Amino acid sequence: MPARTWLAALPAAALLVALGATTAHAGTVPTGPTALRSAPLSTCTVTSTLAGDHYTPLQIAQTAKANGFTGNGLVISVAVSLAESSGWTRAVLVDSDCSRDRGLWQINSYWHSEVSDAQAFDPNGAAQAAYRISSSGGNWTPWTTYTSGAYQAYMATAQQAVNQLNGGGGGGTGCGALSPWSASNVYTGGAAVSYNGHRWTAKWWTQGDVPGANSQNVWTDNGSC
Repeated sequence: MPARTWLAALPAAALLVALGATTAHAGTVPTGPTALRSAPLSTCTVTSTLAGDHYTPLQIAQTAKANGFTGNGLVISVAVSLAESSGWTRAVLVDSDCSRDRGLWQINSYWHSEVSDAQAFDPNGAAQAAYRISSSGGNWTPWTTYTSGAYQAYMATAQQAVNQLNGGGGGGTGCGALSPWSASNVYTGGAAVSYNGHRWTAKWWTQGDVPGANSQNVWTDNGSC
């Protein structure tokens, strides 16, 4: 849906970057029965506003964990939030179809109208909604910064925040929570493994591709764990 793509945010992004600011991005797209609804017919100028409290990656991780996220889903929840809102609790992106993406996880007002503004702008409420929409952290395809791959730029920061939250602090102490990479296993996009003391995240389906040593560049190096 063109009005709901990450690229739709670029005019606002370009403006705010010129002003030295970061932007909120595209938010959630419809899935399941909701996707059968007609898109809004309104037309608006795309604008992005950053407001509220500016959460650090650790604060986002704390909020996400307190509301159910665990394991790799917790790490991705932090990365997606950073990609979507830069950590601003009242970030708003007005889309070209006049729907609004709101809060830390930029939950769309039209496709997820069951989430009120009050909930979307409350960090705990937003985390609860994100947990539900993401199927308990197992499906991030409703977020355009996930499907575009934009979230990957934040995975290392997200992992460090989760390590700190769990008392690991990085530096090679957090690999025990990850499954070691195996040449025989099949991995899909977003899967995380440990290999040679680093955390690696798969960009897409892969089997037998050694992290950091394959020509297809399947794996993202998230740094030491």
